[in-house]
Amino acid sequence: MERNDSMCEFRQLKHQSFDDACCAFANRHNLQQLASQSEIRAQVLRNKLNPEQPHQLTARELATLTHVTDDETLVSGLLFDLNMVAAKVPEHGDDATLATRALQASQHAGEISAAALQHGGNHYLPRTERDRLKETAHRGIRNLVMMVSDLENRTSGMTPFLSMAVDAVGNGMPIPGLS
Repeated sequence: MERNDSMCEFRQLKHQSFDDACCAFANRHNLQQLASQSEIRAQVLRNKLNPEQPHQLTARELATLTHVTDDETLVSGLLFDLNMVAAKVPEHGDDATLATRALQASQHAGEISAAALQHGGNHYLPRTERDRLKETAHRGIRNLVMMVSDLENRTSGMTPFLSMAVDAVGNGMPIPGLS
């Protein structure tokens, strides 16, 4: 009997991230307006985003809500329950240099480090702060994915190497013999 109890507790923990994501998503969006955009009745949408209700989002509804809102919170929560992390890649990449991406990665890590120092001794982290930290971490992951994508795209021929060299020199890389 105890084994079944512990298995149920384990199962409950496995869905906690998605339940939290549903709550955060519902708090962040106007569900009445979102329901009309996604062709789901408003009350049904509220129920499906409420972990206490038996109704569940379907995969198509999850994809529709993510597409309509451009908010990947639900997908990230679902994947986190599966021990995966999602990184949304923008449809239209920006023209950030590798140096800019590296500095942004440091910025995101710094924000998380500052929060760790601020809340290090606390046994409880408020939900809004936890959601803010998760969003910062996801921005950092997206930034690193974009950096890897840029590296892959820039290193597929000779021209990208020249582009990387121009970026490096333009961003202040010392050149032997000239410094």
